[in-house]
Amino acid sequence: MKVRVSRSRGRKWTTAAAALALLAALSGCSLFPSPAPLPDIAPATPVSALPPECPFVGKNDLTPVRIPLGTPRETIGSVLNAYSGWLNAGSELVAAWSPGSAVPETCVERLASRYADAYSTTLFTSHSDVAWQNYFAAVKVMNQQNLAAIRSAAAESSGRGKFELLQEIDSSATDSGTFLKFDAVYRPVVAGQGSWEDLDKPTRWYVELVPAGEFLVINYIETKSAAGY
Repeated sequence: MKVRVSRSRGRKWTTAAAALALLAALSGCSLFPSPAPLPDIAPATPVSALPPECPFVGKNDLTPVRIPLGTPRETIGSVLNAYSGWLNAGSELVAAWSPGSAVPETCVERLASRYADAYSTTLFTSHSDVAWQNYFAAVKVMNQQNLAAIRSAAAESSGRGKFELLQEIDSSATDSGTFLKFDAVYRPVVAGQGSWEDLDKPTRWYVELVPAGEFLVINYIETKSAAGY
């Protein structure tokens, strides 16, 4: 059986469709209306990393100083830079808090705790045993000391302490990791004040790092007193 299509009928439908399109254009309407715009969604209210009674601290303010891939000597500098970053973490934030205002002193402790969480989970491989937690707590206390000194607005304590490399002893690197052995000392803003776990005296560092993407993370670290200085 053959199916016959009427050409004249097809032309009638085509002419009718063109007429409808022309009519829609003249009336300002569209045969294919645009979808209704999505309703405006209010942006989420920023959440502070500190309790409500403390000044606002955004999550982006808690970004740790990382240890990038590099030669052993570059990595020594990066390790000391990361530790200087941790001990001084939050300095700019606390310095912006008006001295003598009604900001509770506990806000400094809470800020140091949040930085301890950020650094310990980013700068190191996963360690949850008691010895590592005690180590992280000790560094947190040193950070808190620096923040408290800045909070007190003492002119002589308004700067930033830093680590200084004394000498590189023995370092090596392979595709699987980097081992560092060097002597360094921490220079606090005010010498003789604060408890710095003897890092303010010449100290020998033993550090093992493993690659993690574009960065290195610390898998093992030990510090001992260094003689001869």
